[in-house]
Amino acid sequence: MATFEAQVNGITNLGIDGSSTDPGQTELTQFLRDGVIDVTSKIVALRPQDIENFQRESSISDSQGVNVGGAKIISVIREAGADGSSDGSTAWEVCRKIPASMQSKVVNVDSLHYASQYHPVYTMNGDKAINVYPTPSANNGFKIFYVNEEPRDITNNAALTYAHANIKYFPNDKVYLVVIYAAIKSLQASLASASISTFSLTTVPPDTPTVPSFTTPGVSTVTIGSLGTPPTYTAPAVGSATEEITASMDADSSGYGTDADFLNYSKWFSVAGELIEDEEDTELAAVQIQKISTYLQSYSQAMQNQLNIFNDANVEYQSTVQEAIQNAQIAAQEAQQETSLLLQKEQQEYASTLQKYTAELQSYQGEVAAEIQTYQQELAEKNAEYQWKTARLQDLKQEYTQAFAIMAPPPPQQQQERQRAR
Repeated sequence: MATFEAQVNGITNLGIDGSSTDPGQTELTQFLRDGVIDVTSKIVALRPQDIENFQRESSISDSQGVNVGGAKIISVIREAGADGSSDGSTAWEVCRKIPASMQSKVVNVDSLHYASQYHPVYTMNGDKAINVYPTPSANNGFKIFYVNEEPRDITNNAALTYAHANIKYFPNDKVYLVVIYAAIKSLQASLASASISTFSLTTVPPDTPTVPSFTTPGVSTVTIGSLGTPPTYTAPAVGSATEEITASMDADSSGYGTDADFLNYSKWFSVAGELIEDEEDTELAAVQIQKISTYLQSYSQAMQNQLNIFNDANVEYQSTVQEAIQNAQIAAQEAQQETSLLLQKEQQEYASTLQKYTAELQSYQGEVAAEIQTYQQELAEKNAEYQWKTARLQDLKQEYTQAFAIMAPPPPQQQQERQRAR
């Protein structure tokens, strides 16, 4: 036969075992014992005629003060001068219950209430102990029949546990009610311990990227390299003996004027005027004028030569300037390009950070959704389990209640109708 644990699990689907809690095997044992007491008390109250189905017998006592724990007494019998165990039923006399206040009267031979061994009595003290009168002694002992209040196994008389399958001092056809009672209490314990964990995210959100602070790149200072000294035009010297053209002339020791006069272009016109005005030597004057003309031509050529030198130097200088400007432009472009690349690099790095954060955020949202879905599923499962247990509890309670309702005697009117029908 299936154990009580197996029977309760079969009708509750709780899976009570050595590792379970709320309830565990210890709680189930207590529920079974409570069930025996509850079923016993209900049936005895509804059907007093069935009280002997729950009867337990004490051993024979030759002394007063037998305590059966305050159990309901069915009857007390006393030996009448013979060993009841060997003599059988002829030695036993039924004891009549008296109030504790009558104890002194029942032992007084002169009292009308005196109790003899053939008309014994019993009383219950304040500590629930049973005393019998006449006072018990050898072959005048007594024993008590009472409603059992210590649920035990029928096989070895051990205290009832979840591992047993039968109940001693209990009608076999009512054992199922004890199983139902234990099942009801087990379901109540399971429902009472039901709890729903508070939703708490375990997923950690990604770190928010730091607001970018783009470094404003500075353009390196661009300087134009040294341009050198710009060329200057040097005009041929005029107006002294050290003129550029006449400086190499040799003065003749004869003729007009001094050597310095011959070399000084500024005085050539004076010489020509002297030849014309004073000497009236037109031929020499013409020659002097020719000299002046030749000098002017030479001076013009000298000027052109100086201009050519200046132009050459200027071309070279302009080339230097252009090279320096071009180098400066190249340097400026390189500095600007370097600045642009630096800014572009920072922008790309931040864009990459944002992209990574977006991906992490999407992953986080997915994990959050998954956790919420798991939690909702857990809620649904626990709710369904709770609803099933609640419904099963109500069914078992109804079955348990109806079983006793059937045992209850019919109301007086119905009893009268049954009697009339007979």
